[in-house]
Amino acid sequence: MKKIKIKTNLWSGIVMGVLSIILLMLLPSQVRVPAYDSGAPSPRIIPGICLVGMLICAAALIIQSLVFKKEKIFEFDWAVEKPCILLILMLCVYTAMIIYLGFVIASVIIFPLMLVYSGERKPPIYIFTIAAGIGIFFLFKFVFHVSLPTLPFLGG
Repeated sequence: MKKIKIKTNLWSGIVMGVLSIILLMLLPSQVRVPAYDSGAPSPRIIPGICLVGMLICAAALIIQSLVFKKEKIFEFDWAVEKPCILLILMLCVYTAMIIYLGFVIASVIIFPLMLVYSGERKPPIYIFTIAAGIGIFFLFKFVFHVSLPTLPFLGG
């Protein structure tokens, strides 16, 4: 398969610039200002400063690439990057499974599949992984008193 050449400064600047603009537009609807004026700074100040800083850095990357012609080229080779991309996709599926099936079932399904994909063949690792997923669930539930998602029909 053909290698894809990516201009890292240009594309990083574009992606981060667009992301920072979207987040700046969403900020007022996501972080509310208190109904009364206590004289304290607004809760939007720190996220706003960070997002404006991100936008400035994105603009600097774009200028550096287009005006000053300083660019780093990354060659994307699907054969080399495929294993990492597939593991990231498995983690995305895991996140969706946590929402719909609950933490324990998602952990018991996805993490052993990730071990198989990674080439792990020792049974004790699988047992430990499944036990760790179940143990983390009970640790959060009974020690930290934090509810992790369970099956929707179990209610809790």
